[in-house]
Amino acid sequence: MLKRIEARQVRNGMFVEAIEGAWQDPLLSKRRFLLRREVDALKLRKSGIEGVIINTSRGLDIDGLPGGNIEIDTKAARETIQKSVQVLESVFGRLQHGDGISFDQVAPVISSVSKSMDDNPTVFLSVTRLKSKDEVTFLHSLSVSALMILFGRHLGLDETTVQMLGTAGLLHDVGKLEIPLKILNKEGRLDEDEIKMIRDHPEKGHAILSRQEGMPEIVLDVCLNHHERIDGKGYPRRLSEAQVSFHARLAAICDVYDAMTSVRPYKAPWSASQALKWMLGNEGQFDRRLLKKFALCLSVAAVT
Repeated sequence: MLKRIEARQVRNGMFVEAIEGAWQDPLLSKRRFLLRREVDALKLRKSGIEGVIINTSRGLDIDGLPGGNIEIDTKAARETIQKSVQVLESVFGRLQHGDGISFDQVAPVISSVSKSMDDNPTVFLSVTRLKSKDEVTFLHSLSVSALMILFGRHLGLDETTVQMLGTAGLLHDVGKLEIPLKILNKEGRLDEDEIKMIRDHPEKGHAILSRQEGMPEIVLDVCLNHHERIDGKGYPRRLSEAQVSFHARLAAICDVYDAMTSVRPYKAPWSASQALKWMLGNEGQFDRRLLKKFALCLSVAAVT
């Protein structure tokens, strides 16, 4: 629903359809957009403009709650996810059989996920959290891709880099194709051999993607290094803090957050606040500066 509000009522998480009055800002005046950064919301509040038209079906209302028809939004999200999973099954199937893939083959998925994160990130991420045994790998990949797109835009990265991060999130766990499902879905404690097999998946995935023509370096980096830690205790190579790239640090946060907040066959999900509290308290695993920005990003997008 479209609603006119005063500029002083603008807040992060609102979707702006139009800005009234004569006001020009190269970042905010050219298109409809979701307010993701406090600095942009502040610009609007202090701009002296007459009013702002917001769309409560795509962002927050003035009461801080999402509006719109959630049932319709959920149906759209489910359709997008279903189509994306079909493409992923095809792409991952080709890789599993030793066939090649191109960067362009996953582009339609990234485009759909990107649009969903513009339309309603809360609904899209909520739907991807409901993972059955057969869907864990695909929906986790979709969700990490969506979180990386959301976070990249919140950080103000250029859209080309954002799309590349989305692709990296989509393919980061491709090495798990070589791990039997009975191990991936095991409810009890893993033995040493099973742990080693799990911890081999970044290198296996990197090897698979390295054989694909034209695979971007960011995608390869994230695939290999998304389980490295800032304190040097990660895997597979126990990289030092200086050796862990910005993109891998970002991926590590999105990967663990989705795993902790998702419904899995063998565990109950944590809330966003529970997951973030644990992540912030787990000294040495994540880049704390980035993690705090990630928490703010989720708050802005009203992800719970």
